[in-house]
Amino acid sequence: MPPAPAGAVLRVLRQAVRSDINLIRWCDDGTPETLSTTLMAVERTGIVVTRPEGTNRIRPGESVELVLQGGGGRFRGRVRCLGLGEQPSGGNRPIPTIRLSLPNRLQGGERRQSHRVSVGFDLAPTGQLRDPETGNIWLADIIDISMEGMQLRSRDDSPTIQPGDILWLETELPSPVGLLDRPVRIMNVRRDGRSDRHLLGVVLIEPVEELAEFIRKAEIRRAARLRSS
Repeated sequence: MPPAPAGAVLRVLRQAVRSDINLIRWCDDGTPETLSTTLMAVERTGIVVTRPEGTNRIRPGESVELVLQGGGGRFRGRVRCLGLGEQPSGGNRPIPTIRLSLPNRLQGGERRQSHRVSVGFDLAPTGQLRDPETGNIWLADIIDISMEGMQLRSRDDSPTIQPGDILWLETELPSPVGLLDRPVRIMNVRRDGRSDRHLLGVVLIEPVEELAEFIRKAEIRRAARLRSS
């Protein structure tokens, strides 16, 4: 039996009742399909959402990803379809619904506007932060990437980097990005709870249009892993 979801998960879900949310399912070719729906109810054994119009493609037992906006930002969690149903609408026609399992946990709390993708699991790219004034260099692992910026994990235990610093980030990413050498602003620096290293949130000062295709391909790889798990 899977572990019961934490109280924080239930609070985020209950805050989102009657709100629009997204369900992401994976097609047979591994590409993600986003379906818009509404969270109707959060119950002890599952959640109820409206069935997306024109589709019965979500099948009982199928694993999908739930994406919602809560009080602390944008959250994602894996759920499983428990079955299709209906709810009274107060009119002549009932509301078609889908019953989903409760997510054991929710990832995120993203406040940024653009979606971020995790790259630390498969690509594991590394980057170099450079201070053009002093010549200081810090090495870091890239954990996730969005169109706006990245989250890094420093290789140094105590990097002398402060929020507000403007540094240059150099890294090599797969096609179509290639060599990336752009100025970034340090938004936050905090200790990684699992080690003595630090997590760095950075924002790209100049846009990188090629990241859109890179992120799309990263999502397809991620979807393929989830389908096979």
